[in-house]
Amino acid sequence: MKKQQRLSGNLIKLIMIFSVFSFVLIIISAVTVTFRVDGLTWKNMFQLNDSVLSYTVWSIRMPRLLLAVILGASLATAGCLLQAMTRNSLSDPEIIGINQGASCFAVIAIMLFEGRGNSTVIMIGALIGASVVAVLIFLISRYSGKDFSRLLLAGVAISAFMGAFTTSIILLYETQLSEVLYWMAGKLSGAEWLDNQLAWAVNIPAILFAFLLANSVNTLVQGEEIALGLGVKVVRTQQLLGLLIIIMTGSAVAVAGPIGFIGLMVPHMSKRIVGANHRIVLPLAALMGANLLAAADFAAQWAFYPTEIPVGIVTAFLGVPFFIYLLRRSGGKIR
Repeated sequence: MKKQQRLSGNLIKLIMIFSVFSFVLIIISAVTVTFRVDGLTWKNMFQLNDSVLSYTVWSIRMPRLLLAVILGASLATAGCLLQAMTRNSLSDPEIIGINQGASCFAVIAIMLFEGRGNSTVIMIGALIGASVVAVLIFLISRYSGKDFSRLLLAGVAISAFMGAFTTSIILLYETQLSEVLYWMAGKLSGAEWLDNQLAWAVNIPAILFAFLLANSVNTLVQGEEIALGLGVKVVRTQQLLGLLIIIMTGSAVAVAGPIGFIGLMVPHMSKRIVGANHRIVLPLAALMGANLLAAADFAAQWAFYPTEIPVGIVTAFLGVPFFIYLLRRSGGKIR
């Protein structure tokens, strides 16, 4: 009887948590779409007969908001999977170099195809770059054994190399320097419905598949020996997780540039709220990631109005202190 009451209480608590974050996302979305739109009121919001209002809401604000929502969800989910796979709480696609690899090859695609006109080609380039770095990290992990600090440090080194290589490429094409540098900071301005079509088509299946792997992830974080003993195919699971991380990170970089630290901060926040069960952590992280990136993009648009800053700068301002806090909490040990 007490067990049933406890389960019922936990279920009610989870429903309330998800409801609160869903409500917050609705509020952020409403404010983002309507803030400082001249002539837009709650009365005519759903009767957009004015062509300027219609264009502002449905061609500028809404695509940008929806892109922030899906990318925030995918980056947060990718961060959860990466931390589980490496069993390192400091792992993040930005820190470990996957973002930089995707950025490097995306920039090559931008230069080769003269701008961002061909979004599909750029996404393919970003996915290839993320895959290259992921393979390098996987090979390093095979030789580093169980020393995950070496893996993280190797990721940092790869990230620095890819960043330097990307800068070299950009300097060779100075005519597109300002556009590419702004994109490299991580931006959602100029988001179009085509970007959303690509991002949602790629990331929704990846996020759902990640949810289906939650039980295997729960087992994997306990260690490879335990996972093998419980019948989990460790190598295949790691390969699937790696593929999902590549897809979610690479697609995010392709449409918005490298937006860092969402995958570092959100998993820790969600675990602090609901515990370590990935069947709950993964969907909550996706929801919280959508909230965080949507709110960060709103701040990027209006904090220094009329000047707009890339959203990647906002997430970096939040993420770097958070990373230092995690490092101090772990006693300076990378684990």
